[in-house]
Amino acid sequence: MTTRRVLIIGGGVSGLAAAQLAHKIGYSVRISDRAVMPVEKKSSLTAQGIEIKDGGHDESHLADMDLVVISPGVRPDHPLLVLAQKQNLPVESEIDFALRNFHGRLVAVTGTNGKSTTVSMIGHILDRLGIKSSVGGNLGDPPSAMVLRGDLQSTLVLELSSYQLEQSQAHPAEAAAFTSFSNDHIERHGTLEAYMAAKWRVFDWVKPGGVCLLTKDVSAAAKSFGMVRRTDVTWIEVSGQHNEINAGISIHVVAHLMQRTDLDRLGSFLADFKGLPFRCEIVGTINGRPVINDSKSTNCESTCAALGGLKSPVILMMGGKGKGESYQSVTTWADHIHALVCFGASGQSIADELSLPLGGLGKDTWVFPTMDEAVQHAGAAARQCGCGVLFSPGCASFDEFRNFEHRGMEFNSTISGALDKTLDGIPQPKN
Repeated sequence: MTTRRVLIIGGGVSGLAAAQLAHKIGYSVRISDRAVMPVEKKSSLTAQGIEIKDGGHDESHLADMDLVVISPGVRPDHPLLVLAQKQNLPVESEIDFALRNFHGRLVAVTGTNGKSTTVSMIGHILDRLGIKSSVGGNLGDPPSAMVLRGDLQSTLVLELSSYQLEQSQAHPAEAAAFTSFSNDHIERHGTLEAYMAAKWRVFDWVKPGGVCLLTKDVSAAAKSFGMVRRTDVTWIEVSGQHNEINAGISIHVVAHLMQRTDLDRLGSFLADFKGLPFRCEIVGTINGRPVINDSKSTNCESTCAALGGLKSPVILMMGGKGKGESYQSVTTWADHIHALVCFGASGQSIADELSLPLGGLGKDTWVFPTMDEAVQHAGAAARQCGCGVLFSPGCASFDEFRNFEHRGMEFNSTISGALDKTLDGIPQPKN
């Protein structure tokens, strides 16, 4: 029997998981990666019998292949992908490849913001009900890693990015949710309408008789773009603010999965749910006022959501690599902003847009080239004015950092010197 050969395009987390899974089930595996892999990582893979072609993609990487598996970051116009399609080679996403033999219950969740928290809440409620589930996808482990380890549960809750939805076929799901929609990833999809269309594909996954959940805002945006609702599923619109929406969607999903109607009882299981790191996470206090790390905020909508959840004014920190969107909506929450500190590649443009409307309300704006300088200033200013700090960048992190997690960790490290000391867990303001 001839061994089938698979090319994995992309050597990131998803690509590596797919490569190792393919190798385990008997494929001859080659990885094509744009970057140069670290020597130790490359040596480990080649020792397993996985061929590495790094430092750039070349059409020769497709030679003798029977299947191509693509990582989420691979664009539809990627040269190797286009060439594979011309050669009529079958192409699968990492999710398609991993879920080939999955026949359990599937829940699919997407959204510009809130999707990670929502899938985590669903998993949390199921856990409290004694139902084992796997949570992953765009958040946490790719499905290939779960299959590789042999711990993929019969209930799978997947967070799906627009990239993954664009690439993948529809897998039969019990329920799907679309948590929020705003300007994002235009550099990948080209237009806001194309971005909406990619996200809307999540509802193609739902089996007839299943449940489709969305917010009123998502519903309005979808209608403006002419998205069509299926008639063979149940549609539920959830309203509220920020985590109220995430919780409401989670409760309805679990109620459908478990065929329960006691929504209040299911909601009570979220009482001990701990928020995810870098998502409006309170990391300490300054003069007893909260310092909030919302590094996950990569667009203006998420910054507004964080501001909307505050009970008192803060020094707002925004900056990083902008996505070309307007930041004017932040001024809707001007009463929650004591002052604005901007930083990074788009710091000056944010300040240029917001300093006039905020300045007219007597609120200062400062700009710094790096996040580190901005954090030090914000910490000192917060102690002087007696207010908290909200680090909610509203931009991508790639001007200074590998990802939002790296940015969040650096924020925590830099702000730590300004935080109140604690004594038996009770904040003690510095002298």
